Amino acid sequence: MYTTILNFHNEGALGIVQLATADQDTFQYISSTAAIKENLIAVKEVSAAGSVNSIFIVNHSSSFVFLMDGDILHGAKQNRVLNTSILLAPESKTVVPVSCVEQGRWRSRSARFSMGDYTAPSFIRAGKARKVKESLERKEGYRADQGEVWDGVTFFQMASDVHSKTSNLSDVYDHKEVEMEAFIRAFAADPQANGMGMFIGHDLLSLDIFNRKDIYEEYFARLLRGVALEAFYLHKPGKPVGKAEAGFKVLDFIDRFEDLEKSRHPGVGVGHEYRFDSGGRTGFELRYDNHLIHLTALATGTTRGMAA
Repeated sequence: MYTTILNFHNEGALGIVQLATADQDTFQYISSTAAIKENLIAVKEVSAAGSVNSIFIVNHSSSFVFLMDGDILHGAKQNRVLNTSILLAPESKTVVPVSCVEQGRWRSRSARFSMGDYTAPSFIRAGKARKVKESLERKEGYRADQGEVWDGVTFFQMASDVHSKTSNLSDVYDHKEVEMEAFIRAFAADPQANGMGMFIGHDLLSLDIFNRKDIYEEYFARLLRGVALEAFYLHKPGKPVGKAEAGFKVLDFIDRFEDLEKSRHPGVGVGHEYRFDSGGRTGFELRYDNHLIHLTALATGTTRGMAA
């Protein structure tokens, strides 16, 4: 995958590399946020009784609609996080695998879900990705470890000294909103970029590449809000990563990506996923009709340096 590094910026413990791939903007689709705002899709519980680990999405439109692994959905019976990235076909109905990020609520606040303005921290996303890969290999579907997800939510509640009556990840973000928004204002999306690598200290925490520049721009601040919590609470003494090192690590992973051992699985919507878990990285590539839709690589294990 031919890739150009566009720029690098760091703030505190967080450093980001923005990049452009040669095959950007090759497929037309819209984001779930835009689709929800325009009432093009309905995101709701699977039934009146509901199911913790599944939701239901109806795409009423003639457009393909993209949802990203780690997207947070608010409302309905409890807040959820998507277990994987999904490309919905036009005029389709899809049962979508999710995990709960609000353990203490099971009552309706709204008939439909709305999309949050942040993604789950990469720590939670990485744990989900590993468990989903294992579940798929057992032919049990896109299942994550719900207990592990709840443990991740608890970690950030404790680290931020936030008491949430419903163990809601969103309460942590609400508590840190002023500090978080001041933090992410130091960063700006490059209009030519369609991907970003994020570092805590010298560790490449996450890499996300999208097909479309406009989808990347929409997710830029949301991904930063997700990783901001880790920037606040992961202890990384010493100098932050520099531009040359960060750029090299991103390009080195991309160069090696094609040679990683991957397992192929039908996508939740359309297309196929190619999942990997190797060398301290886990994640997947979602492709449709020979187009890269989304690639995510997340640090795992000791690479994470998670504070106790």
